[in-house]
Amino acid sequence: MEVTELVNRHNTANPFIIAEYENIDVKFVSLPSDLKGLMLSTPNDKPMIWINDNIRDCNLRYLVMAHELKHALDHYGLDGFYTAAYHGKGKLENEADRFATELMLLFYQEKYEDVPETFDTLKATFGIKEEMRKYY
Repeated sequence: MEVTELVNRHNTANPFIIAEYENIDVKFVSLPSDLKGLMLSTPNDKPMIWINDNIRDCNLRYLVMAHELKHALDHYGLDGFYTAAYHGKGKLENEADRFATELMLLFYQEKYEDVPETFDTLKATFGIKEEMRKYY
């Protein structure tokens, strides 16, 4: 699903609110420190997103949520699980990174009622990794 389509449908770029509208359960849980989030299957055959509790109070949670949201919306049911720790970079991880970067750009505009001057502003605000600059 395209970012603009999703944002227009739900009238927000906040990934937590979008997940709620899409009926995706989200939980903050204790995970290893290098694992920021993951999307997993539940017995009732719907995706669930876990976000590391150690990022609950920082803006990085929005980026991780956006990344995992892409997996839940478009990659659900595929073998394996996906992390927002940004280790291996297969096609699905690249898609999730691109989606997350695009969503964070729109969320920045929504949250601050302004356009970020540069990628570095977006990076500093949400913890976006340098390698995601290509999606800006």
